Amino acid sequence: MNAKDYMAGVFDRASGSYERVGVPFFAPVAAELVRRAAPGPGDRVLDAGCGTGASLVPAAQAVGPSGRVVGLDLAPGMVAAATAEVERHGLTQTAVVLGDAEHAEELLPGERFDIVLAGMMLYFLPDPPAAVRSMAGLLRPGGRLAASLLVRSSPAEAELFALVEKALAPYTSGAGSAPFHHTLGGQGELIALFEQGGLGDVECADVVFEVAVGAGQVWDWLWSAARRASLESIPEALRPEARAALEASLPQEGFLLARTVRYATGTRA
Repeated sequence: MNAKDYMAGVFDRASGSYERVGVPFFAPVAAELVRRAAPGPGDRVLDAGCGTGASLVPAAQAVGPSGRVVGLDLAPGMVAAATAEVERHGLTQTAVVLGDAEHAEELLPGERFDIVLAGMMLYFLPDPPAAVRSMAGLLRPGGRLAASLLVRSSPAEAELFALVEKALAPYTSGAGSAPFHHTLGGQGELIALFEQGGLGDVECADVVFEVAVGAGQVWDWLWSAARRASLESIPEALRPEARAALEASLPQEGFLLARTVRYATGTRA
């Protein structure tokens, strides 16, 4: 199994609890991405790596019934969850498709969009430049690509994940790490990635989101997104013991994490 299929499987298995464990993060991050992309009535929007629909729904609400929004994701569970959200909100101008952002042009032949959203996904891809070129190729002239990335750990976050790694070391390795292929750590690197993809007028900004995580929420929170990749190696019979060991190691007052998200927007000439 290649790395991309493996991560699709991780997110497929996480889809049932993604952003549903009482620790809101992806929804406000996605709302800010849509705000920066600024879709308007009648626009056509592609949400690449749409997850459970955190960007998809506000984008569809912004374009209205005269617009069109397509969600694209590699994980069948995410596609099912996003489809359910679309139906729950009655967004008939929206469709969700199973597929790979790096081959978006092949999946959507002849389609052109005013906006492409790439929320919290570029660092999971083995070839981000290919993905950006593919997504940029789906933009009409003057269309915008908007992306977000989690880029920096605060001292509180670093402390939390160090405690996680130490407590779970007897059960699994790398429990405090995220399975990113690329860090894309500097604004200059992200700007260059957009420019290599044929985009101009690239703008970058960092926004800090405060995330409160209680000691009793940490285990479920880790399992609900990408970090579950390292936890899945814990034998199922040992997971209650591992959870108890983790929670016993954490301060009962929990953590207030300042999580920095980098946003970038660029325009197709």
